[in-house]
Amino acid sequence: MSKKIIPLLLFVLIAGTAFAQSAIGLKKIAPFQITLTNGKPYNASQLGPGPVVLMYFSPDCDHCQNFTKALLKNYTVMTNKQLVMITFQSMEMIKKFEKDYNLAAYPNIKLGTEGTSYLVQKYYQIRSFPYLAMYDKTGKLVKIYEGEQPYTEIFKTLKSF
Repeated sequence: MSKKIIPLLLFVLIAGTAFAQSAIGLKKIAPFQITLTNGKPYNASQLGPGPVVLMYFSPDCDHCQNFTKALLKNYTVMTNKQLVMITFQSMEMIKKFEKDYNLAAYPNIKLGTEGTSYLVQKYYQIRSFPYLAMYDKTGKLVKIYEGEQPYTEIFKTLKSF
């Protein structure tokens, strides 16, 4: 009997994972709650109108650092878009990251930590960094990029909405 149950459980597990991944396309932006580097709380309901890019990252991730550098060099792709950079790391780490990249100079960038709630990580089932979820001005998911990706493709997508 157990020989029949194991393949069935394996199928259910695989199908469930595939469904969860495909269901992401139906979701709105994560109901995030973060603490900004200035110590103030910030959540999804405080977003202004217009397109939003949610970036989940780690300040000590080389791919995240390189992407941030490239994004700032090509900042015109972020015109009219809000960028919310979220991590689980400590406030000390994100304050250093903010200073290293002069992110405070960009009013449309919010940088904060969700701490150990991992709400955003669980919501998107994030497995690698950086993780980018892009939403158009109506709140519809445009595209997700996870892990190291060609910057030209990401910037092309950012220009398209």
